[in-house]
Amino acid sequence: DSPLSQEPLKNFKPLQGNYVKSINLPVKDRVVEIETVKLSLSGKVQVFYLILELTGKNANVLLLNEKKRVVALLKPFKSSVRPIEIGGEYALPPLDKKEFSSVTFGKITPEGIEKKLHKFVLGLSPLNSKEIAHLFKETGDIKKAYATFLERHESSQTPCLYFKDGSPKFMTTFPYKSLEGMERVEFAGDYPSLRCWETFFKEKVLAENLRRLKKGILSELESKERALKKELEELPSPEELRKEAEKRRKFGELLKYNLHLVKPGMEKLDVTDYESGKKIAVPIDPSLSPRENVEEHFKQYRKLLRKTEHIKSRKKEIEEELETIEILKEAVQKAKEEDELKPFLLERKEKKKEKKRFKVFTLPSGNRIVVGRSSKENEFITFRLASKNDLWFHVKETPGSHVILRLESGKKPSQEDILLSASAAVFFSKAKNSGKVPVDFTEVKNVKKPKGTPTGFVTYSGERTVYVSSEPFKSLFLAFDCTSQ
Repeated sequence: DSPLSQEPLKNFKPLQGNYVKSINLPVKDRVVEIETVKLSLSGKVQVFYLILELTGKNANVLLLNEKKRVVALLKPFKSSVRPIEIGGEYALPPLDKKEFSSVTFGKITPEGIEKKLHKFVLGLSPLNSKEIAHLFKETGDIKKAYATFLERHESSQTPCLYFKDGSPKFMTTFPYKSLEGMERVEFAGDYPSLRCWETFFKEKVLAENLRRLKKGILSELESKERALKKELEELPSPEELRKEAEKRRKFGELLKYNLHLVKPGMEKLDVTDYESGKKIAVPIDPSLSPRENVEEHFKQYRKLLRKTEHIKSRKKEIEEELETIEILKEAVQKAKEEDELKPFLLERKEKKKEKKRFKVFTLPSGNRIVVGRSSKENEFITFRLASKNDLWFHVKETPGSHVILRLESGKKPSQEDILLSASAAVFFSKAKNSGKVPVDFTEVKNVKKPKGTPTGFVTYSGERTVYVSSEPFKSLFLAFDCTSQ
């Protein structure tokens, strides 16, 4: 993924301004020779050859002069078998394969022929070997299978592009029987091979860019997810803190009612618990007066109560953030174009203080609702995040948030979920304090964005209407601190 160093590329400057005269394959393997010419101001013709050796880990790019001597290398050669250096004569990579006619196959089976073809026959890729093996299974004659493959390869006018998961995977000169079942596009008409190549590399570049963007964004989200999960694990237990707080309160009360028993220098006072009847040792700080000890216990009690509430609040925040990250990860994984990742890219680029994202709430049924907090977020959750069969809610003819009730495929929502989702739409709208108001809801697939309209503006159809106030949502999710937009 790292960019090439610019230093070796400087040596390829003789190629600037050159015309491509021919493109050749010196051998039936992964070596391409591009012959270029340039006419100097004095009228002299200069010839250079650009050699592309696409040979796996030993791949390299070389520039040769007209005498086939090396002018530039992309990276140094470290081979003792084929020493190549600047100024030296160029030699092709040693071949460990042969022409088909020179290979002795011996006894072969349909299962073993594919590997044998690729290992020993010059110019056959794993994909081509697979296709010939498929033809061999039909004919039982390896020579006939190879001849059929060559005939189809040389005579075909319909190159094909095969796709896997929406991305280009293979490019062939004719429809391969061994790839039947894969999605494919056939090219016909003018310059079919050229258009096939162009489409392949265009789609490949787009797919690779999308893959890298997704990988980077998912890596950031997963890193944040791990940090939040670790923080959640390390948070003190609110129950244990509350128990400790109650213990401090009891110490304070017991000491308060037994102050007359405290003597100078005492570090503890054994008293009877008025609730359980058991003996309790109340700790005492000898450096403080009896009343100051009482106040200290009550002070620690209040401090632990505040800490308990803070921990509970933080726990809830982390759980909300983790739910949001899960939804964002799903949105990134579903993205099919770079435009769908723009909200994430802008956030990374600007590196500004993180603004509030859309809110996520889990209903008692286990279903989740997503609430947009701005026009951009409304569009994002409706057109990028939601599935077509999720339900979309909005207060009728009143400014407010889009609310999405997320549903598993084929599942229908309960009436309670519909009313709570509608109540959320009221809560996050201008009608928040207006009592019962009409809320429209419909499947997300029925919500449209007219071209040229302002951000957040939509039209919808197939709606149903319920009348509800913000109270059901407010009372259920008060712990979420949903006080305003």
